[in-house]
Order: sequence, then structure tokens, then C-alpha cells
Amino acid sequence: MLLDSLADGSLQLSQAHLIVVSDVQRVVPMVAPHPVLRIMLEHHNKLVDAPSVLAMFTSSPHRWPSLDFTWLESSLRARAFFLMTKAVDTWSGPMELVIEYDAYDPPRAEHELFEKIHEIDPRGAIFRPHHYRRASRILRQLGSFAAGLYWKEGIDTVLNTPDGPESNTTDIRRSLEALKKQFPEDKLDVRAGSASYNATPKLDKVLQVLKLVANNGTDFRGVVYVQDRAVAHILSEVLNNELPFIQAATLCGVAWRKPDEGVSWLTSLELLQDFEAGSHNVLISTKSCEDLDIAPVSMIINFDLFDDQLTHAYSHAHSKGQLSHTVYLVERDNNEHRRILARLQTLDDELRSWIADLAQDDENVPPRTMYTSIDPYRSDGEEDDQDEEYIEDPTTGARLYKSDVVAAVYKFVAEIQATPGFGEQTPSLSLEKTGGNGNGQRETFRYTLTFPVVMRLPTFVGPYSPSRWEAKRDTCYQACHELVQVGLMNLRHFPQSRIPAPRATSTPSKIQTANASAKTHGYPRKTTDFWRNSQSSPSTTLYPTIVVPEDLGGDPHAPVLLLTRAALPLTVEFNVFFCGARASVRFYKAEPLEVNDGQLKALHGYTLRVTKSLTNKPLDCPVGSLLCYFAPLEPTWHSSLSARWPLLSVQDHIQWGSVQLAADYFAIPLLDGNTSIDERARDAIVLDRQVEFTMRHFVRKVRHDMTPLSKAEDSPREADYASFLEYCKARLNNFQGIEDEKQPMIEVSAVPGVINNLHPTSAPPTPPAKSPLKYLIPELCHKFTIPASVFRTLWLMPSILNKIESYLLTKELNARLFHNMIIEQQLLIALSAPAAWTEANYERLEFLGDSFLKVVGSNYCYVTMPSVEVGELHVARQGIIGNKVLQGGAAGVGVPSYIQHKRFVAKIWQPPIASGDSPDRTRVADADGDIEMADAAQENKDKGKRSKKQRQLDDLYTLWMGDKTIADVVEAILAAAFLSGGHEVALQAARCMQIPIPGIAQWADYTRLATEHAVPPQTGAILHPSPSTVAAVERIFGASFARPELLEQALVHTSKSGGNQVTSYERLEFIGDAVLDFLVARYIWERYPFLSPGGLTLLKAAMVSNQTLAAFSVHLGLHHQLQVDAKDLTSTIEKYADFLEELRKKEYDFAAREQRLPGQYWLDMPMEPPKCLSDVVESVLGALYISDNFFEVGVGQFFEGIFKPFLEAHIRLQTLSTNPKVTLLEFLAAEGCQNHTYMKEPNARSNMPVNMTVIIHGKVIAAATDSSPVIATRKVSLAALDALANDPELLARTCDCKSASNKQTPAKKPAVRVETQEDEETDAAEVEAAMEGVEEDAE
Repeated sequence: MLLDSLADGSLQLSQAHLIVVSDVQRVVPMVAPHPVLRIMLEHHNKLVDAPSVLAMFTSSPHRWPSLDFTWLESSLRARAFFLMTKAVDTWSGPMELVIEYDAYDPPRAEHELFEKIHEIDPRGAIFRPHHYRRASRILRQLGSFAAGLYWKEGIDTVLNTPDGPESNTTDIRRSLEALKKQFPEDKLDVRAGSASYNATPKLDKVLQVLKLVANNGTDFRGVVYVQDRAVAHILSEVLNNELPFIQAATLCGVAWRKPDEGVSWLTSLELLQDFEAGSHNVLISTKSCEDLDIAPVSMIINFDLFDDQLTHAYSHAHSKGQLSHTVYLVERDNNEHRRILARLQTLDDELRSWIADLAQDDENVPPRTMYTSIDPYRSDGEEDDQDEEYIEDPTTGARLYKSDVVAAVYKFVAEIQATPGFGEQTPSLSLEKTGGNGNGQRETFRYTLTFPVVMRLPTFVGPYSPSRWEAKRDTCYQACHELVQVGLMNLRHFPQSRIPAPRATSTPSKIQTANASAKTHGYPRKTTDFWRNSQSSPSTTLYPTIVVPEDLGGDPHAPVLLLTRAALPLTVEFNVFFCGARASVRFYKAEPLEVNDGQLKALHGYTLRVTKSLTNKPLDCPVGSLLCYFAPLEPTWHSSLSARWPLLSVQDHIQWGSVQLAADYFAIPLLDGNTSIDERARDAIVLDRQVEFTMRHFVRKVRHDMTPLSKAEDSPREADYASFLEYCKARLNNFQGIEDEKQPMIEVSAVPGVINNLHPTSAPPTPPAKSPLKYLIPELCHKFTIPASVFRTLWLMPSILNKIESYLLTKELNARLFHNMIIEQQLLIALSAPAAWTEANYERLEFLGDSFLKVVGSNYCYVTMPSVEVGELHVARQGIIGNKVLQGGAAGVGVPSYIQHKRFVAKIWQPPIASGDSPDRTRVADADGDIEMADAAQENKDKGKRSKKQRQLDDLYTLWMGDKTIADVVEAILAAAFLSGGHEVALQAARCMQIPIPGIAQWADYTRLATEHAVPPQTGAILHPSPSTVAAVERIFGASFARPELLEQALVHTSKSGGNQVTSYERLEFIGDAVLDFLVARYIWERYPFLSPGGLTLLKAAMVSNQTLAAFSVHLGLHHQLQVDAKDLTSTIEKYADFLEELRKKEYDFAAREQRLPGQYWLDMPMEPPKCLSDVVESVLGALYISDNFFEVGVGQFFEGIFKPFLEAHIRLQTLSTNPKVTLLEFLAAEGCQNHTYMKEPNARSNMPVNMTVIIHGKVIAAATDSSPVIATRKVSLAALDALANDPELLARTCDCKSASNKQTPAKKPAVRVETQEDEETDAAEVEAAMEGVEEDAE
């Protein structure tokens, strides 16, 4: 890292006073000079006043006489001294060397045999697609010689395998045999310039390293870690053929291959014993075997880099400490490899101590700071090993094999250690040994995994095994199986293979293009894998999630159990809405429960009853086919316990009697001779007829003051009749009368139809034109078998389940594409389009992400195009941040399929049902007698215009979205990633979505690329500003410039540089503009957490406008430092500055008299500001940003200390315009609100004060009074802006214009006309005149 910083110029060695080399025995030359030696040779030796060097060499005193430090003294320009210290029991890992190799691009896309074999076997009768994939990977990793070796070995295997009696491959075998004879024998040639070169630079480096140990004799042992099993096997063959002293064996998956015995296999334990005994001296291993008990080795070669500190720890454990070497093969100029190396070297003291313990067989669980990759680094076919057990994650379908379980337990332990409430309690992993005491009994091992008592988890004790690694895997596998079963271990602990990047020439499949627009595409809609994955789970083992909504609208909501066949991951709290009311829904996990066949049948019937009651349609399916069930809970359950530890036990709290009753009957008589009407009507829903699919009513109260003979005073339905009884006689067919004419009446309200409850403006459907029912005679009613409080919660379940499925999809994408880098709540918002009609959508995040992406693109163009003028930089940046580019990258990795773009339609909801058991709803009569076609999306495809229902069903499978929507989602995801982990996480998210910034793997790579692409300056071209200029600008900006020459360039106008944009401030202004845009966007986003994108955009436009920045430049006095060589421009700047100062004094005077903060006084300027005034602010900001190596150190200080106070003093929602009325109208237009008006109340007399109100969607949000109509309008506008700023959710609760705009009915025209510039000037003159009148009256 130090060498890189010195090489790219970001650090000067002359700034150092002392260089400390803490472990100088590692400074040994192998293939290339050690970085410390390069620092001394290339930098230290060239300095006259060089810093001192302190190097330390650790050795036992008895070795001192044999040590020769001559070469070190010469290299380090130092002198050796010996110091006796107290012996300490410490571990020092192997010497680590980094060897660079050149990137390799094969001259042929595939090996010649690849093409010939494909011609012989075009249908894949013998050679399958995976054979070709493996050959391609071998070609790119090892070269054409190795690829030919792979194909020849494959042909030999085919020819040596007897042909089956029913096989039709005889002709293919003959052709393969002929091909083998005619194909010449090849030899490995590692000479890069030769015509017969058939290796890769990477393979060449491996051979070079291993040749260095040719004289080590039988003591040498080495391990080469390779990601791909096919590459590992062929590499083993190459090493055995090319290096006579190497006897290599290959570890792939679950077994080791013995190369000299053809296809025979040895057990892992046997082969490890052979390796220790010397039968093999090199092991070629995949990552899945990194935890095996390998004999200490002299050398570990990382043929592939694994971004995993646990792998790094195992390398230390397998080494001989300081007597070993760890070699990292790194592709030259590959910044991704550099990023991985940086993480592997970033170890805190706690992790270093744990690695030392691991290396010395004193093992326990690692500290939570250890980074364990979620990428399993599996190769093709590694999951197909026979007889290998695995645990499946129901959310993503990811598998946990025995080779993965140790890392999974470590991840789980790290997570719970970070959970508040555990204190000093930590899990422990302890080893127990038996046997091996010389009595002939083999030594065996077993591990015990213990969790804190508060978790209420058992202690896991594994079986005795012949090796430690097997024992540890067995114990961790037990623990993982149990933790997954109870739902505590989830997708975050499972290895997830990354979604592969698309090839440059490939087009994503299954994407349709709209006929009307080439910018609109149809994407296959992704459905959650959770329900499909849970189908294979036993139907009698259920995993409860307790759903607890707050009381919505003042009515009680009882907790309900959601029972699934696989454990749902913990769902975060979210809100539901109804008629302006809001309620949060909380979730609590509970222990799994076993149900018998009778209970399962009851749950099945209860869930079908709930579904039919919600949708008012029939539904039937076989018992056991439902993938989730509902059940009521008794009031005795305990909601005060934590939502995570320990798990609740609900087995004894399920109301099985209520479940069975609802499963058997939809209604029972309301009246019971043994129970009072008050008791029977409590928490009840009633039906006025014994028909299942009909209207239901909540019982509000029992009216003992009314009987069937009473006159209906407040019920329009019975108003024309003498009594309720008379109404029944007249309107009910075959009415037989009632037994008790003095029974009390019950007051009821209709149960609304199920709706989408996920948006703040959610409301019930339009009520029927006929008068609603308010009173019922109990004797004529039937009681619904589900209580009202339970049904209110169940009524919300379609929306709740839809939200849960959205979270499940988000978790899938986060795990598969982003490896859980992004906070799930933020990612879900980023994936929610406005059309989805949810509480939050991506618009606010897109506002922030757009600015961040602008910085990413600007940085990249600036550093990779050092001689290009600004116009070309803008064009190049568009090639990174353009909508089409973002859409293409996102579509390539499948992001559009996860976007929530369609509004949830509750009417067509049904619970998830196992595949093959979906109910037949081809022709279903609803409650109104209409026939609905609800079959698959194909039924009405060719029958002309689709019905509304058919369109809704079609939308379940295809998402039609414009490229702009996809691009907005990409920008929103970048913002979500930035909020989750800052610049680095957002940059990784950009790379995951294929945003074209090659060579950028971490933020520091911008500096590296800038150094690599830098154009050498011409003689005398570097100008350094005078010390007074530097001091003045640093005082203005509150920060120091590490590169003063950039400050000089930032102050040079094009008139001074002869029109040369490269040497003027234009390029720096380009990057400073992007940085300032992001700083302002982030400030506004945080300052106004509930303000919608329209308001955010208005504020940002005001804060970064040329007028604002020009005024700020004059405010700072920065214009005095600007170097201009144009008299007219200089005169204009002076004139503007003088005029601006007058306006500032006037505005500050007005603000003081009105006891308010000043506004944007520069908006009253009659002349446009010189653009150079705003440009120089951005150019100096760009210079400061680049001086800090593209980090926000200096610019952040400037923004927080200088620019933000200026903004807060002058720019607010109320001061976006000099006329508040214009500001309010612009704000409402930006919000999409069309239903608003100013209302002037009529006065009885002409001289009375004027009352003005602002009304939005019929609701008065502000009122003001003044003797002048103009002043009253100004006051009420300011009051309305204050109301909107102080209550950011006000507009969301009252305005539904955006959702209404999607309907076919035309939107209501706004009730206020558009303000013109002439109106604004007139109002301003009237306000000024009115204010003067007020001042005269005061005098």
C-alpha cells in the first residue's frame, strides 16, 4: 500500500521522519524485488535528507552467530544491533509475497479441439455443455496446451468406457478415435513471444515459483488454491508433467484424486496421510477443502484470490509460520485484485490473535470483525457430488453443504455478538479428544458448540470423527440444521453465488419490446422463490409468525398466526392504511410446531374460510396443498418478549376450537337461549341471511332502547315504514314473522370489501347508491364464525402478505446480486416504482442516487481522459450515466424483474398454493352474480380486447416499463447502497449493475487511474500560485490544498489561458459541479426527510443555480482571486458585485424589521451574473477534491463550515421565489397536485380585513387576514408553505392526484390559474406599496 501511494504521487517520502519495518525477516527476494526493497531503491535512496529506517528481526539468541545481515544493512542503509528481550508465546505467520502477472487474452476464442469435437458430436450425445464450459475456463486460466490436455483426456475416457447396448454413439466414437490419431502431440511452451506459446502468464508464474524450491528435497510441501475444479485437475497434470520433483494430487469437493492410479479414489484421511508421509508434495485444492487438517506446508500459492479473511486464516494455520511463504498471484493493473489484497491485509488485533490461536490448534469462534465472503467460490459441478448432504434456504434456494457450515456458523456467531443485550455471553466451540494414548486405539475428535443461555438453544455435540475437520463440520452441520429449522439462521448466512455478468454481445432473454415505443420493454415478472422452495417441506411441521397490527381506525385488531411450511425470515415492522388512518404491523417469530392430520385439516378449512370471506368467491383445494395457514391466538400470548430472542412458544395458545368451528361452518345463529344478546354480540360479525357469499356487518352495539316495533329515525332504508318489523314484512320474501317483538335491536356497520392497504390514501370502494344498512333484528341474523377483532386483522392479510412477498423478493436480489451489502428496507424502497402505489417509492432515493452517479461518472471521465475538453467529457459521461446504458446493465443482471411496478389488486388475491394444486376458477360467480373469467393468462388472448380482470392477471407475469423507469431504479439502488455503507458500498453496487467504469474496484482507484493516465506536463507548464493566493483561498474555503498547482489552474479563466480549456478552470469546474451537486443533494435529502422529490428538486435547483453560486462567490470575496484577461468581463464583475452588495443590505434590513431570516436577495438582480463567478466556486471545489485524492475530506469541511450556513441563512422552501404565491404554486406543481385553490372570503363591508385561505383537495391548510388582499395572499402563501414544511406527510394524506392520473377519467383541472412573470412583478409592486403604507401608518 505504501509503495502504491508513493508510485501514484499521493504520498511523498520526504514527508516522513521514520520508516519502521516491523518484520524484516519477511523481506526476502523471490521472483520480484520485495516492496520494501523497491521503496528503498526507487524512493529512499534518491533523497538527500531521507527519513531514518528502523527494522526489526525476530530470532532466538542461539541463532545469532549464524545470522548474516550484510545484504539487509546494504539494502536498508542501516546497521544491525542485537537486543535481548523476554520470550513471548506469539505466532508470526508466513512471509507473504505478491507476484504480478500480465492479463491474458487467448488468440483463439476456443481450442481447435473444441470446434472439431462439437462438429463430431453436435447434439451433445457424449460431451455435454458443461464439458465445453470447463474447457473454456481452462483455456483462459492455463492456456491452449492445458485445454488440449483436457480434451485429450476426455476423449481417452470416452474410448476406454464400454459403449452401452442401447447407445447410438458408435459413429461418434470412431470419429473421436480418428481425431485423436490425427491430432499432433503438443509440448508446453511458456515463452511469451514465441510462435508456439501455449501457456498463460499466470501458469508461467506458478512454474517459476515452484522451480525455486526444486532443491528443497523431501521436506518441501505446498498447497495451490484454485477456484475451479477442472482447472485444478489439469493444473495438477501439468505440474506433474513439467516439474519432475513435483508429485501433485488434486482435491475437488469431497475426495482427493490420485493421479497415478487413473480413476481410483482415496478417502480424504488416507490421502492427507500420504501427503504428510511424502507420497505427494503438492496439493491442488479448491476452496471447499480449505479447513481440512493438512500437514504444515512450506508454501501456499493462491492461484485465485478469495475475498475471504477466513481463507486467509486457514492459510496461516496450514503454514509453518515464518519458515513458510504465502504467494498471491495478482493480475497486473487489476484493481479488483488490489481491493481483495487490501481487505486480506486489514486485520485488527483481535482477529490477528484469533488467527494465531487457530494456527496453534487453540481454536474457538472468531471475532465478529472477521469478514467472511458470502460467495462460495464453487466451480461447475461441485454441487453435484454424490452423497453430499445440504441444507436449503427457502428464501433463495441457496444450499449449505458440509464444506460451508463452519463459515456459516461463524457468520451467525458474528451477528449475534453484535446484538444488544448479550453482554459478555459469547458462543464457544470446544474440542474433545479420545484414544491415541499408545494402546492401539485411533485418536478421534468431536466438537461441542455452546450458545448463550438467553438464546434457549441446545448445546450441539457432534459425533466422534477420525479427524478434527470432520468433527467440526459434523457439529456445525447439526447446529445449522437446527438454526435453519427454527428460523434463526437465514439467507444472510448462506453462501450465494453471484449473478453472472452478461457477455457484451448477449441480449437478455425473455425481454419484449413494445410496439408503440422502442424505449418501453416487457420483462418477466419475478415471483418469490420462498413458496416454491417450501413445497418440499413436510406439511405437518409449521413455522409460526405472529402478526400484530395496531388498532386501525380505533377498532381492536387481534393477533393472528401466519403458519408457513418453511421459516419466514424476520420481517421488519411496516404500516398499513385505511381511510386516512395508519397502523403499524409488527411480527414475532415463534417456535416451530408439529400438527397432526386433524389439526392440519382444521387449519386448511379455516384458511379457506378466511379466503372465501375476503374475496367473496368460492375456493377449494386438497388438504396439504396450501403453503400457509391462518389461526387465531388466545389473549394470553405474550407480546412483551423480544422479537428475536428467545422464540415464543405458541403451541398452547392457538384457539383450536375456533379454528374447527370456522372450518366447519361459515355462520351460526346469533341468538342462543343460554347466553344473553350482549354476550353473543360482543366482538361479532353478523349476516342478515344464511348465505355465505353476502354482505357482512360489524356489530357496533346492542340497542336496548330500540325494538323491532320502533320507528327508524336515523336509518334511511326503513324511514318510509312505521317500524323495522313493517319493513321486513314488506321487503322480505316469505317472511314468517318473529317470535319476540320486544327483543333489542343491534346497530351495525358494513364490513368493507378487501382493498389495497399499502398506501396512505387507501379507502374503501365507492359505496352503493342505495341506503346502507344500520340496524338489524337479532332473531333474523346469523353470527359469522370468525370474531370481529380477528377478522379485522385477517382483512389486512392480503396486503400484509403482499408486502412480505415484496420483502422476500428484495432479500433474494440483495443476496444474489449485492451479497447483502444494502439495507433491505432501503433496497425495497429503491425497487418500488410510484405506479406500485406503496407508502414509499424510489423517487426520493433516485434524487440522491442521480447526484452520486454523476460523481462516479465525472470522476471516471476526468481521470481517464486527461487531455479532453469539457464538451467531450460531458459526452463521455453520458455514456456512463445515460438511461439506455443504465437500463442495459440492469437488464443484463435481471434487476427489472424484481421491480415493484404494479399496484396490488386485493380482489384477485389468494393464498399461495402448491404447484399442480391450484384451484379451478375458470367460471366463478361472485356475490353480484357476475361471471368472472379467472383462468390462466392465455384464455382470452385471442378474443379481442381484454377485460380489466384479464389485464390484471396478465400483469402477474409481465412488467412493462420504460427505460427511464429502469434507470431511475438503478440510481435509487445506488442511493440505498450509499446510505447502507457509504461510497465504497455504492461503488460496489454500481459494478454489480454493470455500470461501465472498468478499472474501478474501490474509490482509491480513481487516484491510481489519474496517475496512470496523467499526461507529462510541458516544461514550465506547472504553475504554482503565490503564497498569498494560496493562503487567501485556503482561508476562504477552510481547507488546505495538497496540490497548489491545481488551485492555480482553478483560478484561471479561459481568457487568461488563451481559450485552452485543458489549462483553464473548465475541467476542474466539470468535476466540482458534480461534487457540489452531490453534497447539496445529500444535505437536502437529510435535512428534509419527508419532502417529496418535487420539493427536493426545487430546493437543489435554487442552491446550485448560477445566481446563488455567483452571489456566494462575491460573498466570500473569491472573485478577487479570479485570473481574467478581459477588460469587459472584469468591469461586469465589479458592477455585479457592487449592485449585489446594495441588494444584500436592503434584504438584511427588511429581514431585521420583519424579524425573519434573509432570503435570496440576488434574485432581485436586474442583470444576469457573470458565469465565471459560479464556475470558479466549482473549479476551486474540484481542485480541493482532487487534491484529497477524490475523497471528501476538504470539500466536506468547506460544505459543513461555509456553504451550508450560507444556504440555511438564505434558501428555504419559503424563499424559493421573491413571491411566496409563485413558490407555493411551483411546489404543488412539482408534487403533481392539481386540486388546489386560493379562496377569498366575501366581506359585508368594503373596508373590512380580507380573509384568504389555501385549500388542497377540499381541506383548508392555511388562512391569513390583512387589510390588503395582496399582503393577505402573501401571508397565506407563507403559512401554507410553513404547513407543508412542518408536516411533510400532509400532502401524502390529502392528495391522490398521481394515482388518479393513471385512471381513464380525466383529472380535475387545477382551480388556480398559472402565475406569469407579469403577475409576479405586479404582485411584488403591490406588496412593496402596501408595505410602504404600513410603515407610513406606523410613523
